[in-house]
Amino acid sequence: MPALVRRGLCLILLCGASAAASAHGAEPPADDGSSLYEPFEVPIDVDGLPPDAAGVPVHGEVDFVELLQQIGKSGAVDERSVRLFRVLADGSRREQPVQLLARDQPRAAVRQFLPGTVSGVSYLTEAAASESQPAIPAGGQLWWIARADGEGRASYRLQFGVLRRGRAIQVPYPPQNWRMFDQQERATPLAYFPRMQIRPQWPVDGVLHITDNAQPVTSYRVGPLAESSPVAAAGIRRPFLYPVNGPDGISLTEFGKSHDATGSHRHHYSLWIAHHAVAGRNFWSDTGGLIVHREIVLLEDGPVFCRLVVRARWRDGDTDLLDEQRSITIYAAGGEDSRLIDLDLQFRPVGQEPVELGQTTFGFLALRVAPSLTPFDGGGEIRNARGQRNEQHVHLQRAEWLDQSGPILPDRWSGIAMLDHPGNPNHPTMWHCRNDGWAGAAFCGERPWTIEPDQPLRLQYRLVVHRGDAVQGGVAEHWQAYAAAYHVRWGQPQAAP
Repeated sequence: MPALVRRGLCLILLCGASAAASAHGAEPPADDGSSLYEPFEVPIDVDGLPPDAAGVPVHGEVDFVELLQQIGKSGAVDERSVRLFRVLADGSRREQPVQLLARDQPRAAVRQFLPGTVSGVSYLTEAAASESQPAIPAGGQLWWIARADGEGRASYRLQFGVLRRGRAIQVPYPPQNWRMFDQQERATPLAYFPRMQIRPQWPVDGVLHITDNAQPVTSYRVGPLAESSPVAAAGIRRPFLYPVNGPDGISLTEFGKSHDATGSHRHHYSLWIAHHAVAGRNFWSDTGGLIVHREIVLLEDGPVFCRLVVRARWRDGDTDLLDEQRSITIYAAGGEDSRLIDLDLQFRPVGQEPVELGQTTFGFLALRVAPSLTPFDGGGEIRNARGQRNEQHVHLQRAEWLDQSGPILPDRWSGIAMLDHPGNPNHPTMWHCRNDGWAGAAFCGERPWTIEPDQPLRLQYRLVVHRGDAVQGGVAEHWQAYAAAYHVRWGQPQAAP
């Protein structure tokens, strides 16, 4: 497998997400009793959210060097010092987790070290944090979970600090950002513990496990490897997520079809991506092409979400047709009732010729739920955004979302909703569904689609894993939040109070 790139924790990436702050690391006192940082803050206002919406993932770009320049300051901003406070209606503040995806930084042109550093260290370079260091940028994409007022607005204060004394060290792996150490050579503490984690850091037996505060959420199975034999086999033929646990820790998905003694639907891989007609070739069934794992691009833990980015190749025999990059973002649970999972898929032809996706209702996004959630086996139900119910009214209809929910214990229901992003081609998508427990977004349900070499196809979906049925789980409200065209506005930075 190609080398794994694992980013370091950027603060210290769902989803219905928590507004409660995670536990803080204790800040070691400086020898002279003074604060570790010189503190600053900047106002952030968000508008364009659905009125009274809660649990909305938002993000904006931040450049801490630029913020310091606006107030005539210099120094090394510690990414781990960043903290976020929501401004309440009465003017008080409530802290909540925030996560920074640091932008990639160039390797130091010359390795320089401070006096007293031993020889043979692994990191790239270091500098005194107390000095003006314009070569130590800090910034990137800032993520948090927003809660709107009745007018769809939210206000925040972002605090950050410049290390007063100590050293900054550039890490030797992407994004090659900087880590701060105090005057006693201790690493600066995490602002928020990374509750969302992907383990192990390299797939063991082809599996990566995702946890929330050490509790299992789901597992990503990488599937066949690119270096495997192209000869078709009866084994796993594509990547997938299984199990997908609901708020009660019970899997809401299934592998294969109920009452299927012949294994005719063994290609139903819980939560998976596939397509029935790629350049005339079948990547849906277990007798067609393979979707092979090529490499892991990113593993990111964090207090707001964790993110896995992988590259795969769609291969039939000796013919490679599509390159796919898939990003899977799994947010921290929103209280005890829901979780968000975002899928961002990009497809491009392997060669210089276009690839046609044939008209079919099979592909791309597909979900097989546990038998107790189905209308046939458990008395569950299928609902869509238009208020239609079950296969007899939902099958082959267009809608912004589709939900499958049903009993998972004698006294409670749970479900999974699939949301079609408004920016997707062919939105709102057609849905293929069955009362026996499977449903999928039929991207090519009405017409074929051609992927040009210079115009990759991008598809985005959100899954809402929730308690109750579609109404109790607030699926319609989650859709409004997913579709919102919000704006993030930065105010004037100043010294923190």
